[in-house]
Amino acid sequence: MHPFIAKNIIYHPIQFLRGQSTKKYFHKVVSNQYVDANDLSEIVGKKINKLIKYAYTNISYYHRRFDEWGINPDQIKGYCDLTYLPILSKIDILTYALELQSNTCNKKIYTRKTSGSTGMTLHFKKEARALALNDAVMYRCYTWYGIDIGDKQVRFWGVPIDPVLRRKEQFKDFILNRIRISAFDISEPSCLQQYEKIKKFKPTYFYGYTTAIYGFCLFTKKLGLDLNTLGLKAVICTAEKMYPHHQELFNEMFNCPVVDEYGSSENGVIAFQCKQGNMHIMADHLAVEFVDETGKQVKPGELGRIIITDLSGYAMPLIRYEIGDMGRYTEDTCTCGITLPRMDIMEGRKEDFIRTSGGKLVHAAYLCYTLKDDAVHEFKMYQKAIDKFLVKIVKSATFKSDSEKRLENKLRTALGNDVMISFEYLERIPREVSGKLRYFVSDIK
Repeated sequence: MHPFIAKNIIYHPIQFLRGQSTKKYFHKVVSNQYVDANDLSEIVGKKINKLIKYAYTNISYYHRRFDEWGINPDQIKGYCDLTYLPILSKIDILTYALELQSNTCNKKIYTRKTSGSTGMTLHFKKEARALALNDAVMYRCYTWYGIDIGDKQVRFWGVPIDPVLRRKEQFKDFILNRIRISAFDISEPSCLQQYEKIKKFKPTYFYGYTTAIYGFCLFTKKLGLDLNTLGLKAVICTAEKMYPHHQELFNEMFNCPVVDEYGSSENGVIAFQCKQGNMHIMADHLAVEFVDETGKQVKPGELGRIIITDLSGYAMPLIRYEIGDMGRYTEDTCTCGITLPRMDIMEGRKEDFIRTSGGKLVHAAYLCYTLKDDAVHEFKMYQKAIDKFLVKIVKSATFKSDSEKRLENKLRTALGNDVMISFEYLERIPREVSGKLRYFVSDIK
C-alpha cells in the first residue's frame, strides 16, 4: 500500500472514528521536544498537579492511600514532590484493579494488557485520548529518522495462537501498512522465504524484538543475503535490551541507524535513542523517576529503580508505577537539538540479578559477555538455587569439545568455584509467551 493512502485514507480516518486522533496532538508533542528545561518543568508540574487532584477525588484506591499516608494533593505541585507518594507495584495493580479505575471518566475507554514476559500479565484501562497521545509521541520519535505515519514497516513480533486474535492482528497489520515476521519462527528454513517477502514489500524500516531481529540477521548472514539492498531508513529495536553482540552484528548487516526504543505496554515509548546515540526521556508525557530502595529519587548518574507516572491517563491512573527496570538519569545535554532530558541505557529488570552465596549480586547482562561467543548461537541460564545453575545452549557451527569447559570457567569468575553448573543443549531456546527471549530466570524468591 502506498504510504500516502495508508496515512491519510486509512490510518487517520480510523483513528478519528475510534476517538484516537493522533493528528490532533502530533504537532504539539513535536514542539514540546524543543522547549527549555524551565518551560518543560512548568508543563509537567501542571500535569502532575491536575492528575493527583483528579486521582484523589475520583479514584478510591488513591483516596484511601493518600489518606493513609497523610498526603494533601495540593502539596504535589511538581516532579520532585512525587517522592511523597507511595509506589504502585504490579501486585497492587492485580490486587486493586477495580479500585484503580475511574467511575467518572466518561471518555471512550479501551482495555489493554501487558505481554506477560515478567510472569505477570496486567490488564489496564486507557481512554482514547491517552492512546492517541502515546501514538503521537511514538511517531514524534520516528520523525528523527525520517519515518512517517503510513510508512511500510516489517514487524518482528509475536503472533497470536488463537485464530480470532490472529485475524485481528492481521487486519491491524494491514491498516498500519506493515507485514509481520513471527518471533516464534526465526529459523534458517524460514529465513529465505521471509527475506523474499520483505524484498517484495519494500519496507521503510524494521521494528521489533531485539533478539528476533538479531536471529534474522544471523541467518541472513549465513545464507549470504544482503539486507542493505532493502534501503531501510532505520532498524528500531524494542522490548529487550540491545547488548554489544547485537550491536556488532547489526553494524555489520545494516548501513542505516539501529535504534534503541525503551517502552512498555502500559506507558508507550518511555525513552528513544537520537542520532547522537543518546536516550531521550518522553518527559513531557511521562514523569520518569529513578529511586533507591526507600523510594527516594537518586542523584543524576546513580543507578535507580525506574518509576513512571503517565501524565495523560485518567481512566486508570498509574501513579508512581514501578515498571521493574533500572536505569540512570543524566543531566548532560545533547547536541542533536532535542532538549528532552536523557537517561543512560537501561540496566535491565530489577529481578535480572544472579545471587551468590556470598551475598553478591551479578547483573544478568554479565551472561552476554561470557556465554555469547562464536561457539554459542543462543543461551539461557536458570538459577535453581543459590549454588545451582542450569545453562541451556544452542550450539553454533564452531562449538568444539572443549567449549563447554571454557564457558564454565568464564562463568565461575563471577559465580565462584563452589557452585554447580550444568549444561543442556537444544535446537532452539523457547521464547516467552510474548515472543521475547529472556537470558536469565531465577527460581530464588
